[in-house]
Amino acid sequence: KTFMKRINVLLLTCFLGLCSCNGEKGDKFESTTKENRIFDNADLLTPTQEDSIFYLITDLEREIGSQIAVITIDTLNGVGINEYSIGEIEKLRLGRDMQKDGLLITVALMDKSMRIEVGYGLELIIKDEIAARITRNLMAPKFSEGKFGQGIYDAVDTIKLLIERNKGLVGKMP
Repeated sequence: KTFMKRINVLLLTCFLGLCSCNGEKGDKFESTTKENRIFDNADLLTPTQEDSIFYLITDLEREIGSQIAVITIDTLNGVGINEYSIGEIEKLRLGRDMQKDGLLITVALMDKSMRIEVGYGLELIIKDEIAARITRNLMAPKFSEGKFGQGIYDAVDTIKLLIERNKGLVGKMP
């Protein structure tokens, strides 16, 4: 009996290990959690806002595969927001390897700076002008009212809708 239990445990362990490998992600096997998609270091979001934003992020990732993350920080400490965002998107390894469809929203509170960093595989959908319009027309007005969570939610929701409506362009390089 003990030997059969050990065999069953071994088989179950191997089965679970195989099931957890998602071929769509390439060599990344990390599951999507709020802790690896929302980094609210400036403490701008309530737990409910984090949950709402995370729902949009996971829904998009489940349906299309594209990955979004949000980082809020107090200050850039003299680093440019472009440089900071590029470093973070690379560090987080956002986007699937073949599609390069990651996107990062960065907000630096004290610097009054924000950026949407777009992976190559989303650039036909979220062009620089579109990203600038989202920050200028959706995020900035809400931020000036102190509604940071709503501004970030609106941005993620709009980006999600654009990607869903143009899913045939995901992964296509400009």
